[in-house]
This record gives sequence, C-alpha cells and structure tokens, in this order.
Amino acid sequence: MKKIFFAGLILLAGAGCAHTSTLEWEKSYPGQFSSRGNRVLWNMTATNRGMYLFNFIPLWSGRIGSPNQHEYRILQNTLTRGKMRQMMDVPLKKLGADRVEDVQISTTSSGAFSLWIVWNRTMRATGVAVKVVPDGKKTAITDNK
Repeated sequence: MKKIFFAGLILLAGAGCAHTSTLEWEKSYPGQFSSRGNRVLWNMTATNRGMYLFNFIPLWSGRIGSPNQHEYRILQNTLTRGKMRQMMDVPLKKLGADRVEDVQISTTSSGAFSLWIVWNRTMRATGVAVKVVPDGKKTAITDNK
C-alpha cells in the first residue's frame, strides 16, 4: 500500500512540473482593428494550467503575475476568467498598448489518467492588445462606412 501511495505522489509531482502559466504575443496583421475600432498592436494568447483533486479542490496552478516563469500557487485557484484577464494585462505597458479587447476564454479538463482523482485543467484566453482611439476621432471602421 505504501508503494502505491508513493508512486501516486511521484506521478502527481511529475505531472505538476509541466503545468504553469504562459503568455505569448505576436505582431498584428496589417490593417487589423478590434471590434471596437481600435488599432490592434499585438495578438495575445494566455494559458494557465493547474491540478485539481476531484476536479474541484485546487492542488496547484500557474502564477498569473509572472507568466512564463514556471512559478506556482499551491492550494489556490488561479484558473478563473478574471485572473486570465489580469494575466493578459501584465505586459501592456511593455507592449505600448492601452488595453486588451476581444477576449475569448475556453477551459478544458481531463482526469482519466488518474482514474478521475487528480484532474488537469487548462484555461486558454485569446485577445488583442490595442491602442485606444481618443473620443471624437474617426477609426478605420467608421471611415469605411
């Protein structure tokens, strides 16, 4: 029984090492505008992963304040829609953007590898970092009408 317990702990620890938060961005396409008519500077993708006991109790998940650093939060749930938005806001100043728009978030879970005891949950958000057009100025979308 002890061997099974320790084997489970090793499996759990090994699986957790691959889970963290990541944030990537790439240059926008020429002439790309957000749905609000603001000029897009960057296309962004944020991913956060975590391990949960019975898909309910958080064991650990990626730290949103420092994506791409392999840092974790133990017994804290950082896989929420609000936390994903916060993670996307982290590099805005560095990127020269004002805010993130057109955010879409999806979540996936799987637990079959551990007989549905320990679950792997992944949350992925996509959006665009934009430069906000001051009120009263025309945007590319309104210029075309």
